[in-house]
Parts: sequence; structure tokens; C-alpha cells
Amino acid sequence: MIYQGLPLYYLDIQESDKEDSAVDFIALVDKPAIEKNFLAFADSFTDYPESIKNNAQKALDWANENGWGTCGTEVGKMRANQLANGEPISVETIKRMYSYLSRHKVDLETSKSYEDGCGKLMWDAWGGDEALTWSESKLSNIQKMKFAVNDDERIVTGALMLADTPIYRYDTNGEYYVMFNADSIQKIVQKYFRNGYQSNVNLMHDPSQKVSGVYLFESFIVSKKRGIKPMEGFDDVPDGSWFGSFKVDNPKVWEMIKAGEFKGFSVEGMFDYKTPEEVKQEMTTEEGIMNQIKQWLNELS
Repeated sequence: MIYQGLPLYYLDIQESDKEDSAVDFIALVDKPAIEKNFLAFADSFTDYPESIKNNAQKALDWANENGWGTCGTEVGKMRANQLANGEPISVETIKRMYSYLSRHKVDLETSKSYEDGCGKLMWDAWGGDEALTWSESKLSNIQKMKFAVNDDERIVTGALMLADTPIYRYDTNGEYYVMFNADSIQKIVQKYFRNGYQSNVNLMHDPSQKVSGVYLFESFIVSKKRGIKPMEGFDDVPDGSWFGSFKVDNPKVWEMIKAGEFKGFSVEGMFDYKTPEEVKQEMTTEEGIMNQIKQWLNELS
């Protein structure tokens, strides 16, 4: 399956405790992320798709040859260079990108090419269609992955995993998206608790910085069917998303949280990659087996 022009894979685990695949640690991080098979947000980002960089570079190449004319402000031109070079961009910059592109999408109705007014040229300078989609998704995920801090009780609460939310990845395998569905998250959470990983907490995904006195004591999976709602402020998270609360008895870690050094959670573990077609086939096979069992039971009754 293709999402935003890139391959999309589902992340899953094996339920057997004999298999290594599992979420076995949750990190407190300054740039809360689900990266490397988990979600993420950060103070600055470089994970925007190559297509955004290409759009900005295309606009720059045309302007270098033909000039900007009356098109664009200095901010717009700076943004084009920033995106084309793949430079880190802040949350505020992402907000400006989304604001600009949302307001100026209408300009494309009268400007179909760079030669046809300023609309299309500046649209691509700000990253184009892909930038509008990416910035909207990124801002939504940033808000969802922040945790809430209860100062009196030393408790931090927030989303640990979001269901059905494509996550952009760029590594040695190239560009692609990954996603957890509700079934996979349920398996992950059950195995996490079954194996007693509630106290497996580290800082910044650094194995040498495992901390004591921080543990998961409260957890739920959003389920409309079971009447389990997301926490306040997270009303639009997908069904099947995982939330949790950590008690922080470690005074040093708590001071770091209060100082803003850590802003969210990021799970880590080993996962299996599956295509949407493979997931659909598994669901069809499981449904077929259940129907066959029901048929046999009916014949016996």
C-alpha cells in the first residue's frame, strides 16, 4: 500500500513469550518520539518527506534562473532554502507552514504554473501539497504525545501509542511510513504487562540511563465499544490508542521533568513489519477459521 507516495507497513509483535518482539522499555525523552518503530515529536524536526525538500528546491531553481519578481517575502524565500537543505524546523515553523499553506491553497485556482503568477511558485517554496499534509499531521501528533504533569502527586500521564496513525521513517531502507493498528497495540500492551516491564524506564532511549523509582501504575486502551474514553484534551485520538500514567518517586527525574527537560513518552522494542495486504490476509484467515468453528458447533448442537 502507498501512503503519501511512500510504502506503508504495519508494525506487529509475536504473542509468544519465546519471541523477542515486544515493547520492553518506555523512555522519558526531551523530544518525545515514536521513531525507530515508535511515534515522535520534538523541539525541532528533520523528518519531513523528501518530496517537501524537492518542491522547495524546484521553486528555488526556477527563481535562481528567472528571479523572484514580486513573489514572496524574505520569510518565504528563507523557508524555501531551509526546507530544500533539510534543515531542522521548530514547532513554530511547522505552525507557520500549516497556516500559510492553508490560507494560500486557494491561490492555486488561478496559478497553475510558476509562469502564472506567484501562487504556485510560493506554494512549492513552502513545501507544496505534501507540506500541508505533513504539517497538519505533525502538529496533531505533537499535541497528542505530550504528557500532563500532576505536580502534587508526581504523576505524568499521556499517550504511549496512537493507533492507525502513519509515522514517517527515513533510514538505510529509504523513506516509508509505519503504523500500529488497534489489534497490534492490544497484543503489545498485554505482553508488556505479562512480562512485568512496568518499571523498565530509561532516559532518552539510552540503555545506560535506566532509572529507578519511575513506574507505570495506570494504563488503558481507548475503546468506544467498552466505554473507555481518552483523557481530557485527547478526544480525537483513534480507538485502540494506549494511555498510561507513571509515578515518579525519583526526585532527580522529577526535577528534570518539572524543568522541562523531558516532555513526553517514547516506547521502544522489536517489531515485525507487515504490509497492509498481509494484515488483511491474516484477518481474513482468522475470520474464516472462526466461521468454520461456529459452523462445526452448530452442526453438533
